[in-house]
Amino acid sequence: MVMAENKKKRFDYLRQNINLLNDKEYQEYQELLQEFGYIRENDFMQDEQYTNHEPQSSFDRSNSQPFENSRQAQSMQQNSSRKSSKNLRNADVLDSEDTSESKKGKKKKKKSKWRFFRRGILLILVLFIAGIIGSYFYGYNRGIKVVGTPAKSETFNGTSNADGSVNILILGADQRPGQSSSVAHSDSIMVLNVNNKTHETHMVSFMRDTLVSIPGVSDNQDVKINVAYTIGEQNNGQGAELMRETLQQNFGINCKYYAVLDFETFATVIDSLYPWGVEIDAQFSTINGQTVSEVPVPDDMAATAGVTSTDRSLTADQAAQLGYPDGGGTFMMIKQGKQRMNGRTLLNYSRFRHDDMSDFGRVQRQQQVMKAIMSGVKNPLIPFTGASALGTAKAVMSTNIPDSFLWTNGLGIALNAGKIQSSSVPALNDYTPATDIYGGAGLSIDMNKYKAQVQQTLGQ
Repeated sequence: MVMAENKKKRFDYLRQNINLLNDKEYQEYQELLQEFGYIRENDFMQDEQYTNHEPQSSFDRSNSQPFENSRQAQSMQQNSSRKSSKNLRNADVLDSEDTSESKKGKKKKKKSKWRFFRRGILLILVLFIAGIIGSYFYGYNRGIKVVGTPAKSETFNGTSNADGSVNILILGADQRPGQSSSVAHSDSIMVLNVNNKTHETHMVSFMRDTLVSIPGVSDNQDVKINVAYTIGEQNNGQGAELMRETLQQNFGINCKYYAVLDFETFATVIDSLYPWGVEIDAQFSTINGQTVSEVPVPDDMAATAGVTSTDRSLTADQAAQLGYPDGGGTFMMIKQGKQRMNGRTLLNYSRFRHDDMSDFGRVQRQQQVMKAIMSGVKNPLIPFTGASALGTAKAVMSTNIPDSFLWTNGLGIALNAGKIQSSSVPALNDYTPATDIYGGAGLSIDMNKYKAQVQQTLGQ
């Protein structure tokens, strides 16, 4: 009885000071409340407030009302718990729906950004392709203005090599503006080997005075190789084909494609491909044993394109003193060393042959020019200028090289331009001076030796 009385007094004390209780005292009060059958109505209507009880909470704890028994209190507590659980479940559902909507919103934003990005890329691609196509036709029209009528391709029965590599015959004709191709000689004769399997590129230059046999002309090796182009052109425009047959007969090599450039077409194509010019280190040998700072090169385009700031009019004596023995006229003065050349200057530079290395020096410069042209294709603007040059070439240059070959192989050739292996037939001082059937000076070579070397380099 005494213990029960003490609990009753303790309970009354706690209830009277309910707003001042700490957590431990409040827990004690709850236990005594259950024991004596007292309950606060708000305890069950606001279940979470009691679970998260704070001693100094703002609600009034003095509103406690006794119930008749503890069973009723437990029932009320269970109902309150069920309501709280239901409310919590409803809250979870709402949170889940909010989260789902949030995720959907994020996905829509991502899809919208990706769609915008793809449209941007597509627009850039369309503009890029349109720019290339426009550049191609711009170059084509530019070429037509130069030559008047589109150049025609010649009959050319070329084949690929057994190993799949392709040889391209490149001929530089000394055809001046206004001249017919029937009077032109191929002063530059090159064969470029492109191997897609090994990604190697080789270049072989054939000296124009090399004595060979030409089909239908002479079975003996007593005709200069550059005559093949002239004779072929005089026979219904088949200069490239007769040159192909000559190379095949003497050296056993195949050429699948060809390209012929004369003075005017070379300069036009280069200016279309490189409107900013080609960077090159101009190199000349000594002239009569003397080092020179510049050389005079006949500027054959001056009559049609006008003189340049580097052109000079020289008498025969003045030209001879500067190393040019073939008479006076309009000369482009080209300095030694690094510089940027346009197509016309590059043409004149590659044609000069009056230093002490003669035609061998010219061949070296021609190969240097070819490498410089191919190396420059790495410029990021080349897709547009390349398309323009391709259009120009289609208009002014006689060739059977398909556009598809240039687009698929041009970049690979350019990237390996610095690794191009070049050689000449014959090599310097590896020949015997001889006379051709017309009485002109020529170069007699060991044909068996060079045939083996050329086939090893260019395939067969």
